[in-house]
Amino acid sequence: MKNFIFFVCIGGIILISGCVTPEQYQLLETRINTLEMENSQQASAREERSARYSKVQADLENFQGKLEETTRATRENYAEIKYEIQQIQEKFQQMESQIEVINHNFGVNSQTRQDDLGKRLDRMDNAISRNYEKVINLEKYMGFEPSETVQAEPGIDKPIPGPEKSSEQELYDLAKKLFDDGDKESARIQFENFINKYPDSKNADNARFWIADSYYTEKWYEKAILEYQKVLETYPDSNKTAAARLKQGYSFAELGEKANARLILKELIKRHPDSDEARYASKKLKTLN
Repeated sequence: MKNFIFFVCIGGIILISGCVTPEQYQLLETRINTLEMENSQQASAREERSARYSKVQADLENFQGKLEETTRATRENYAEIKYEIQQIQEKFQQMESQIEVINHNFGVNSQTRQDDLGKRLDRMDNAISRNYEKVINLEKYMGFEPSETVQAEPGIDKPIPGPEKSSEQELYDLAKKLFDDGDKESARIQFENFINKYPDSKNADNARFWIADSYYTEKWYEKAILEYQKVLETYPDSNKTAAARLKQGYSFAELGEKANARLILKELIKRHPDSDEARYASKKLKTLN
């Protein structure tokens, strides 16, 4: 604007002096307009540069803030990692100390450990000998005679007797004793022998029940269910049928087959409503709902 006023004044002076033509004045005015336009453009450019500078400054400050935050987080992570490494090193040193103590104790007590091991082996040998003698005495009591001899353990030069014919009650008692002593496998063998030898015995149903019960106590529930079923089918009038159904229901429950368990237990209550087994079945049913 100042340029415009300046040129107007100059132009006026020139015109007054009569030295400038109208064409020259027109050129001068055009030049002034051009200068004003350029000045306006420069102002716009300055404003644009100022805005861009402000944005760059803001971005720079934002970046600097993020950089400081990242640096702070990195330092914190580094401190945590360093602390964890120190903890691991301390634990490792503790383990090394413990290993040294163990090695020392092992060296000091190795002879004692060997002596203890020898004593334990001696006790095991004695226990085997005592059990062997018990078998011999039991077979003698049952009337067994040795049928052949086998190679015995060192220090036990005794023949293994083989069974001969024994009475019905004695064979049943032997099987039951094995069952009560916890030798379920041997008990099953003797109960099977008893059933095969005396199928019409009054204890045949009991023998079959104890076979089933031996599987139940060993948690072999599938086999137990089948053997209890033999009691129910082969000896329907036995006094063991209620107990067989109860244990059969328990076995299904242990296998997770609650529907079958409920079916068996309800059948038990229906067939033997006044029995102790029916009372147990009712309690069990409450847990299967």
